[in-house]
Amino acid sequence: MGCPHQCVFCDQVLITGHKDRTLSSQQVRERITETLGYKGKHRGRVEVAFYGGTFLGLPLSYRESLLREAQGFVEKGEVESIRFSTRPDSVTSDSLKALAPYAVQAIEVGAQSMDDTVLTLSRRGHTAADTRRAVNLLKAHGVRVGLQIMPGLPGATEESILETGRRVAELKPDFVRIYPTVVVKNTVLEKRYNSGRFKPLTLVDAVDLTKRLYLLFDACGIQVIRMGLQVTDSLLEPGNIIAGPFHPAFGHLVYSAIFLDLAARELEMQKKLSERITLRSHPHDVPKLKGLRNSNMSQLIERFHLKELHVLSDPDVPANTVKVENLTGLARFERI
Repeated sequence: MGCPHQCVFCDQVLITGHKDRTLSSQQVRERITETLGYKGKHRGRVEVAFYGGTFLGLPLSYRESLLREAQGFVEKGEVESIRFSTRPDSVTSDSLKALAPYAVQAIEVGAQSMDDTVLTLSRRGHTAADTRRAVNLLKAHGVRVGLQIMPGLPGATEESILETGRRVAELKPDFVRIYPTVVVKNTVLEKRYNSGRFKPLTLVDAVDLTKRLYLLFDACGIQVIRMGLQVTDSLLEPGNIIAGPFHPAFGHLVYSAIFLDLAARELEMQKKLSERITLRSHPHDVPKLKGLRNSNMSQLIERFHLKELHVLSDPDVPANTVKVENLTGLARFERI
């Protein structure tokens, strides 16, 4: 809802799993009430989020009817804040002024790419300049700014994807989401794929590019809050994902790739490498170090001709580091 264009990759009904495009103020009230009841008195921070369309593209009266419902819970102290996603060209001084009565603290902008050729081929209907302007307006408005990008759109190359990352980093958003492009059913992209006019990224390439983008943003102090599409029941139904680098644990694959590089780099630095190695990592990082189905361990054993490789959980090891037992000590998480 609120979108003036139908992008080539988009079927929000399928992606979100919601067939009813109209959300009433009563539904907002019921959903918040239900969630608060489920969380109980010992809940953490609660934020009401409106996703699946262009929020600032909605008619003003309808938009405010939704915000008023959420704001009522804020005023009662049951909800802390509100956030939503929108297109860059929907962000204007007037649309932001209309938010003044409401506790909107974060706004996400679907930039998708900072390459105008890619944006045109994707039928986005806005330019990279629109994204830059939107970010500047949002920062002046005092909200947290998020940017969403989609590596692998039509016309994108490895260099243009990384350049999008660099240009996004220059804008200094508070956080980003990285959604490698997937071909879903009933989209223009499906037609292009079936006719041979579009070739999506492979899973291996998507993981590698997302890893490089993650490291770029991390080095700039920009939080990456999601990598890969949110898994929904509708997406997982057979035939709904046509092609592309969709994986239900995509983010884990990226983190595992980062930790594989980290461990391999440290092992390569050793002047004399034992055939029996123990790696220690913080408990939260152990699954990333091991990799999906222990894939990192298998690769390290083969690459370094190890007879034994053990991974131990150690709360004394700092996050994002790997300690190689009996060798040189700590291998720090390196930035690009």
